[in-house]
Amino acid sequence: MVKRLVETWRRLMVGSLSEKESSDFIKELESDEGKRLFYKAVESSFTDPTTSEAYSDWDKERVLQQLLEKKRKTDRHWSVPFLRPKKWYAAVAASLVFGTFFFTGALEFPDAEPVPAADGVEEPTIVVKYNPKGKKTKIQLPDLTWVYLNADSYLAYEQGFPNGREVRLVGEAFFDVAKDSLRPFTVLTGSVHTTALGTSFNIHAYSDSRQIQVTLATGKVRVQDQVSASELHLLPGEALAKGDSHVPMRKYSVDADAIVSWKDGVLQFEQMPLSDVVRLLERWYGVTIHGPSVWPEYKCSGTFRKNEYLTNVLKVLGHSIGFRYTIDEKHITIHIKP
Repeated sequence: MVKRLVETWRRLMVGSLSEKESSDFIKELESDEGKRLFYKAVESSFTDPTTSEAYSDWDKERVLQQLLEKKRKTDRHWSVPFLRPKKWYAAVAASLVFGTFFFTGALEFPDAEPVPAADGVEEPTIVVKYNPKGKKTKIQLPDLTWVYLNADSYLAYEQGFPNGREVRLVGEAFFDVAKDSLRPFTVLTGSVHTTALGTSFNIHAYSDSRQIQVTLATGKVRVQDQVSASELHLLPGEALAKGDSHVPMRKYSVDADAIVSWKDGVLQFEQMPLSDVVRLLERWYGVTIHGPSVWPEYKCSGTFRKNEYLTNVLKVLGHSIGFRYTIDEKHITIHIKP
């Protein structure tokens, strides 16, 4: 089963699957079992041949960096989709299913001939920042831009920005962009590209989210959808959402301070479906939450002080929604009252 998944993934990445095969495979990977098996295959590929031991969780940042270096050698420029043009939609869809997909493409190209660097020009190093669930970090980029990287998120960029200020994000991050009128700053999230000169904005683009959301705090940004070739501009207090590839981007007004409060350790959500709250708490606290196969369609709202204990959050939600819970180390089981 694992071997078949990896082989099908390899065929997807080289564009040899039909449209229906690509769609069926991505649907399979959306399942919990599909994710488990694929990640198992990826983890087994991380083995260091000099030690015959798999890299541990704390070393995944180095592993991802090495994977991107491998990809660079078969792809000339890491930021350009490496599938045939008519097939690259599959990579976009896959990147929305799995945060690590765009890192792992080169795993299955052992026979590919590396593209040599131009004479006397050294290929740039790819830097990868990764936060597991339950961890948030503040990062300064080479251009002095500050990035607040949320839990369960990846950020990748070329060291020193030799080819422009461009980063890739899977997950969520707040960007406080250093001003540089000659070099725009662009964040790539699937087909959505967000560009600014000097501003601050938040991007929510988790692999299991229904949509990508861009929220502007200060300044001005341009957001482009590469699939539909559409473009929108945001002003402070405005947000943009992009869901299905066939649905146009939409712009609306928001409380930007509330949306970016996560970077200051404040947990806040407004009229959020319970299923989304569960995923949010899993990322925020680094736990696994078990419950019914289908979560009730409750809408939840709440604001919790900085670094609030998980037990206090569960007590408040349990009282308002009507559930009890049990805790076994990092596993939470929720029992919905009838």
